[in-house]
Amino acid sequence: MKTMKFYTIFWHPNLSNICFALLLFCCSPIAAQVNIFTGETMQQMRLEPGWYNSINLDVTYRTGNTDLLTSRTRFRSDYLSKTYHGFIFGSLQQGRKSGAFFINKGMAHARIIRNLAQHVLFESFVQKQFNDSILLNDRNLVGGGIRFDLHPSSSKFNIYLGIGAMWEHERINDKDAGEMTTRIIRATNYVNWTGHLDERITTSATGYYQVHTRRFEDYRILFQGSLTFQLTTKLAFPLRVNFRYDSEPPTGIRKHDVEIFNGLRYTF
Repeated sequence: MKTMKFYTIFWHPNLSNICFALLLFCCSPIAAQVNIFTGETMQQMRLEPGWYNSINLDVTYRTGNTDLLTSRTRFRSDYLSKTYHGFIFGSLQQGRKSGAFFINKGMAHARIIRNLAQHVLFESFVQKQFNDSILLNDRNLVGGGIRFDLHPSSSKFNIYLGIGAMWEHERINDKDAGEMTTRIIRATNYVNWTGHLDERITTSATGYYQVHTRRFEDYRILFQGSLTFQLTTKLAFPLRVNFRYDSEPPTGIRKHDVEIFNGLRYTF
C-alpha cells in the first residue's frame, strides 16, 4: 500500500491565501455531518481578530489485486472581530474500489456568531450536504439560535448550551418509495463541553438533539468527541469520534453510524 498524507496547516493569510482558500471551497464537492460546534470552533473563538484558515488532506492508494483509492479533504476559514465570529467549513470524503464509489459524502457550512450579552450569543447558519451511504441526495439547512455560556468563570473548562431551530429541505433516494422530498422545521439543541486537562492534553464533546417540531418520534442525535495530545508547540496528535443516530432512516439504512479518526496535525 502506498499512502500519501498532507496534514492540517494554519496560517494568517495575505490576499493570495484568501483567494486560494475561497477557490478551494467553491470548487470542491464538500462532506460530513451537521455537528459544527466543536472544540475547534471553541479554540478559534479565543484568537485575536483577523483571518485564520486550515486545510487537511488524507489520501490512500492501493493497487495490485485490488485498486483502491480513498481521500478526505477538509477546509475551514474563520474571520473574527470584536463583535462577530464568522466561518465557512467544507469537507469531502470519497472512496473508490475498482473505479466504483463505496464512499461519497460532502458538506459545506457557513455560520455567523454575534455577542448579545456577556455570556449570551446569537448564531445563524446555512448548510448543504450529501451522503450516498445513507441515500441522501441533497440536504439544505437554514437556521439559528441562542448560545449560553454556563461556566464562564473557568479558564480551563467551558460548558455551552445552544437552543435553536432550522428549516430542513431533503431529497432522499429511498429503496422502496423512490426519491422523496421533505421540507420541515426541526428544533436543534446542543450541549458542548471543552476542557484543558493539562498544558498538553485538551478534550471536547458536543451532543446534538434535533427533533421534528410536529412529530417528536422523528429525531436525530449527533455526537462528536475529541482528545488532542500536544506533542510539541507545532505538532499534535488528535483522536476524534463521530456518532449519528436517526430514528427514521431510509429503507435498508441502519439507524446509527460511528466514525473514528486519528492522525497528526502540524501548525505554523
